Amino acid sequence: MFVKSNTELLDPILVRNASSELDCETAALLRATMRPLFDTAASWASLTDILKDKGYRLAFRQGRLCITDRVTDARVCGLHFLGFEFKELVRRLGRPIVVPRGNNADGDVLAERPEPKRT
Repeated sequence: MFVKSNTELLDPILVRNASSELDCETAALLRATMRPLFDTAASWASLTDILKDKGYRLAFRQGRLCITDRVTDARVCGLHFLGFEFKELVRRLGRPIVVPRGNNADGDVLAERPEPKRT
């Protein structure tokens, strides 16, 4: 998203608002609040439920696990930003249940396996 600011003395300024451009205070606060959730999670189901209660979800975007906003589906941050390796989480929590979305290695992490449709 771009914000256009116009003043009499300055030319228009374009400012990009993206998760990769967080200021250092916001980044530190995000890490401080999110890391304990990942550290203490006993399973993918508990982690997804906790994130859901806070307004977030886990999703794969272009093959990388990240946290997204539940309302806007915007990417908030990636796993590496929090200091975690996906391999480490899989070793501790097991393999996540992922539903693929689209053609760009995107998918949503589910809290539980969906019930098969019976006809």
